Amino acid sequence: MKQLLVILALCFSTVGFSQIPNGSVAPDFSITDIEGEEHNLYSYLDSGYAVIIDFSATWCGPCWNYHTSGVFEEIHEAHGPEGTNEVRILFIESDDSTTDEDLHGSGTNTWGDWTAGVEYPMADNGGNVFDLYQCAYYPTVFTVCPNRIVQQTGQATAQGHISYFQSGSCAPATMPNDVSLLEYLGPNRSCPETPTPLSVKVMNQGTEPLTAFTLTASTLFGTELITYDWTGNLGTYEMEVVELGEVIFPSTSMFFIDVTSGDDYDGNNSVSETMNLTGEIATSLVRVRFTTDNMPGDNRWDITDGAGDVAASTTFGDMTENQTEYEWWVNLGTTGCYNFTVYDQLGNGGNIECDISTFNEEGENINTIFTVNNSGNWTTLNKGFLVNEVNMTVGEELATPIAVYPNPTNGLITLQGLSSTTRQLVEIRDAQGKIIFSQQRPANGDTWVLDLNALDNGLYILTVIDGNSRVTQSIVRS
Repeated sequence: MKQLLVILALCFSTVGFSQIPNGSVAPDFSITDIEGEEHNLYSYLDSGYAVIIDFSATWCGPCWNYHTSGVFEEIHEAHGPEGTNEVRILFIESDDSTTDEDLHGSGTNTWGDWTAGVEYPMADNGGNVFDLYQCAYYPTVFTVCPNRIVQQTGQATAQGHISYFQSGSCAPATMPNDVSLLEYLGPNRSCPETPTPLSVKVMNQGTEPLTAFTLTASTLFGTELITYDWTGNLGTYEMEVVELGEVIFPSTSMFFIDVTSGDDYDGNNSVSETMNLTGEIATSLVRVRFTTDNMPGDNRWDITDGAGDVAASTTFGDMTENQTEYEWWVNLGTTGCYNFTVYDQLGNGGNIECDISTFNEEGENINTIFTVNNSGNWTTLNKGFLVNEVNMTVGEELATPIAVYPNPTNGLITLQGLSSTTRQLVEIRDAQGKIIFSQQRPANGDTWVLDLNALDNGLYILTVIDGNSRVTQSIVRS
């Protein structure tokens, strides 16, 4: 059973767990400190300073402990305006329900005087900036580099913070020609003999416009995969996603993308990733089953194709009942390489069960691609598979016969063989597995005529649930 643990290191707020990701461009903001002075993030960055932002709340014990440790006073004294002048620190009290008295230690919702001995700027009522950065708990500490890239540096030591903002990846632009590779953006799963696109986010970290450079992708053992010559025009700190092209990987392999044309600094010229080749084979018809725990809205899944486009998915909150099995039938429609991923929003896994299986034209399960039965801590689990056969039909799952006709249908469809003692439910999903028609009726004879005139022409997957009997099959609206 999932439990939200009370962790002494963090004070959780009431917002969602979706902090702005590391490597993102920091949102700009202006805030006025308790002395009446305004501070603008981008103005500091454009002046070449790194900025440390401490989001705290006066009632938060871990915030107080870190605040009174002296880390930021040490950094401010040595590297702030009166020191080496490399960094600015902004303390933002981010719970707007607290008061100025709380900030100064005389209120009822505070650990003490937060302003005592502090020389760097402090601002109150910063909840809007806390939300802008999608923060989930107090304290949250970000470092924003002069190139506007954000990193959550957390409750590090003074030397830990200093090492980061003095590193080459966080240094202000000082050299004319500096190509910086920020992150790999392509897929990390592929299938045998399948072309896989490679892409990378590039920033001009130089002081002069960037007009040309060369990227080379190669395996861990130096086998060259592809070389790409880029031309264009990027100003200082401007970014672009560069598509190198498609590569066939012979096996699961770690690979690197490197800047192979000359520039003034080589410390940010490489990114790496591991390409995982799958051995799982499937038809285009797959079934996803998911049994929830006591937090059903905490999970979702998706299936993406080789280009990373979503072929089928659910969203957080689609599953609403505890300890309940949900089922989706998805026809992917085309052959190719796909990836199935299950997500946990809180990152604590939970006692869920999930599997994805594939079926032949007789409705027989020919391969269970992936099974999850896990109560450990995780945020994502995934598995790749290769669809090598298109299968557009589904057979009966259970023995009790329920006839569905005519099929194809021009609008009306009849269900025959229903029981007379239960309520029947019909669900119709599109080819991506989304429910687009659902109807329930009281028992009334063994037939039921459905009006599907509102559906567009195409392939659908119909499921009839009749007591303990269930039939799932494809239907065509013509």
